[in-house]
Amino acid sequence: MKRLSLTLVLSGLLMIYSPLLFAQETVAGVSTTTGTVRGTIVDTTTAQTPIAGVRVLLVSTDGTESEAETDSSGEYEKSGIAPGRYLVSIYKDGYGAREGKPVTVVAGGDHYIALKMTKKDTIVTFFAKFGMVFWPLLLCSVAALTFIIERLFTFMRSRSRLGTEQFMASITDSLRNDNIMEAVSTCEEAGGPLANVLKAGLLRYSQAQIEERAITKEEIQESIQEAGLLEIPELERNIPVIGTVAVISPLFGLLGTVMGMISAFTTIALEGTGDPQALAGGISQALLTTAGGLTIAIPCLIFSQIFESWVNKFVLEIELVSTEIVNQLVIGQTS
Repeated sequence: MKRLSLTLVLSGLLMIYSPLLFAQETVAGVSTTTGTVRGTIVDTTTAQTPIAGVRVLLVSTDGTESEAETDSSGEYEKSGIAPGRYLVSIYKDGYGAREGKPVTVVAGGDHYIALKMTKKDTIVTFFAKFGMVFWPLLLCSVAALTFIIERLFTFMRSRSRLGTEQFMASITDSLRNDNIMEAVSTCEEAGGPLANVLKAGLLRYSQAQIEERAITKEEIQESIQEAGLLEIPELERNIPVIGTVAVISPLFGLLGTVMGMISAFTTIALEGTGDPQALAGGISQALLTTAGGLTIAIPCLIFSQIFESWVNKFVLEIELVSTEIVNQLVIGQTS
């Protein structure tokens, strides 16, 4: 009987206090044991247009994920989230993702997080940010690319088809056998500036032999120098143009930046600094022109230095080899 009475008393107490316990967990329809994360997502334009269909992902420290999606007004809400620390990330096609926005959810808390997304640039919209400076930068980039490729092909064609060591060995053997025309044929087969210069000296020597007259070392060197005056400018052609582009491209970029800064400070003078984001966006766009100018100038500067070193190498090689060949011709003549 005592057990039955105790059971009836506990049942009555449970019926009386259960609504109170439930009321403690939900106050005004809001759970006091979990939290809510909500907010709006807009773009970064001055109009701050709401973005619909954005995937909002909340990831807790233990890896638990919760998702929400913005409606047509750019608003999202996710309730029933367990208390803890979360990272909020947002994704949408055509927009740059934003990841790792921290938020600490507390029991019964209503956490409002407003976020902004930047629309991804297309080729047209990206280059439109350069303004009027885009056109001279475009011309500089086209000129740089054209002349760099042209110089690369020129230096590739300038290399001897036989290789310098093999070429010199063939010329030396022909001169030892006193066969000048064979040496000339070797020059024609090898091709390149070095072969053309040596060919001029060999032909001058061969002409003197046909005329049965003595030829001096200075006369052979003069013919080689005359041929070099035709070959070296061909190697140096358009290198100054590449160097000029390397100089003026950053200047055009700086001009675009200065014009952008003038526009930004004009906006400040007229409207104040009420919208720092719009001001920062204008400055960042202005700096794009400097980045574009440097992007063009750096490869031009590198390639112009490379091409000049190649020209100097060709000139030095021509001087050394021609001196050696002239000495062999003069020794052969005196012997």
